[in-house]
Amino acid sequence: MIVREITPSQLGLPGAAQLIRIVRTVSERGQTTTTISYFVTSRPAERLEPITILRLRRQQWGIESICHQRLDVSLREDQSRVRSLSGVAALGVLSQISLAFCAADLQRPQPVRERTYPIGSGRLQHQPRPMLERCLPP
Repeated sequence: MIVREITPSQLGLPGAAQLIRIVRTVSERGQTTTTISYFVTSRPAERLEPITILRLRRQQWGIESICHQRLDVSLREDQSRVRSLSGVAALGVLSQISLAFCAADLQRPQPVRERTYPIGSGRLQHQPRPMLERCLPP
């Protein structure tokens, strides 16, 4: 990783304080792939050290695997044919609401095999009232 302090005029971005270059090399099945990513931050070097930058980049993948995996796998969001901006926004909000209802439903005692999003989603579709009553205050 290379981190350089810069001025906003050097990059043409108001507020830019650091330019970051991360080189990632992955070897898989005898084949090596190198990826170079660039990032800009408005935080000065004394407020954002290189080790913190790496930790923040790694945490991004934690968010990806926690939230987006549920959306991509359970809701098959990647297979959606919705293309309009408003349709995508509405679908995103409804997907998050659906996940929240199912997460709340998983808090009640039930067999392990029923503690999956597809089961909870099916329950929400076919019998929404009990789940809504558990999740929403009276």
